[in-house]
Amino acid sequence: MIVNLKPFVNLPAKAILLRRSDFAAFYQVVIENIYSPLLSNIKEGDVVVDAGANIGLFSILASFKVKDKGKVIAIEPEPNNLKILKQNVELNKLNNIIVIPKALYDKPGKMVSIKGEGVGAYVSEDGEGLVETTTIDKIAEETSLKPRILKMDIEGSEGKALTGGINTLKHLELIEIEVHDEENMEKVEEILSGFRKRELAIEDLGNVYKQFLKHPFGLLRIEMANRFSTTKRVLLSKIKKESSNTAQYPKQIVYYRLRNDPS
Repeated sequence: MIVNLKPFVNLPAKAILLRRSDFAAFYQVVIENIYSPLLSNIKEGDVVVDAGANIGLFSILASFKVKDKGKVIAIEPEPNNLKILKQNVELNKLNNIIVIPKALYDKPGKMVSIKGEGVGAYVSEDGEGLVETTTIDKIAEETSLKPRILKMDIEGSEGKALTGGINTLKHLELIEIEVHDEENMEKVEEILSGFRKRELAIEDLGNVYKQFLKHPFGLLRIEMANRFSTTKRVLLSKIKKESSNTAQYPKQIVYYRLRNDPS
């Protein structure tokens, strides 16, 4: 289905949602608005990197904010995500988004496999390598762009991706990353030691409730297409939380701002 995003984000944008995974991404980016720290700070003319662009929801929102003077670099290796990402860019007629169909890693030119699909797709060195890797530094070099903002959700390759972006980090001011394990967190904190860190909620169900109150019929239509998967998840969230394995490392979303930034 095609969803009009304007009621939720006040931007003239639309998005194609086909799979359950697409709806999950829609709720995370648009309804829960977990990237609001970044989106609220994007300026006209900015260069924004969307690492793990999925179907392009964050890229679309960022694109409207950077406008014609800016650029959004959308990096997505998973073939099905990539197909819908390109369709969403075309649907919104966005000429300021550069789509990179490669896997973000610590070195360019390596062939890796993609395990899983949708929002859970991740890079693996096991299996047949069908996707080429690239790095943040390589992309910056090839595009001659200097990104100011980085959003990263790449399912466990965060440390390697930042390692491949050491030179580009000199230009970055704001970073928001979903970190998946303790090893990656240690690497991320080591590389981003020059930034101030703030932990954010991995999900914000409060925003889900607020949006349902504001747009009950619009979200009901979306939930019907989604077979009420999000409604079930919200209702069962407390039960799952209580029964979860506390020894397992919890995913974290961390927001980084340059230490010398007074804001």
